[in-house]
Amino acid sequence: MIKVFMLVMIRIDTTDNNILFDRAVRRAIIVDITIPHDDNMVKAEKEKVSKYLDLVHEITAMWNVESTVIVPIVVSVNCLLTKSFDQHLKKLSLGYWIKGRIQKARIVRRFFTL
Repeated sequence: MIKVFMLVMIRIDTTDNNILFDRAVRRAIIVDITIPHDDNMVKAEKEKVSKYLDLVHEITAMWNVESTVIVPIVVSVNCLLTKSFDQHLKKLSLGYWIKGRIQKARIVRRFFTL
């Protein structure tokens, strides 16, 4: 279970991103959420990881943590999830119950924008 000791919002390319710091194990987790079209899900996930590679090294050195992990949360426009979604939930120490809630939130949001 991750105990969030510090949540930092950073701004990169006009988007806000969350960084969770777990001081107990000296680990930082960069969480970035994106909602691409169904055809671009794998591409979007790879772009999110490559976008933060330089930042990972900076955070590790600047905040004196042992490791920094990038967790891209990718939910498509039609509520599809990537194959690696379960692995990302494990990195965040979240249960699998959250998958249904994320998909439900996306469906409700889509309904309100119609």
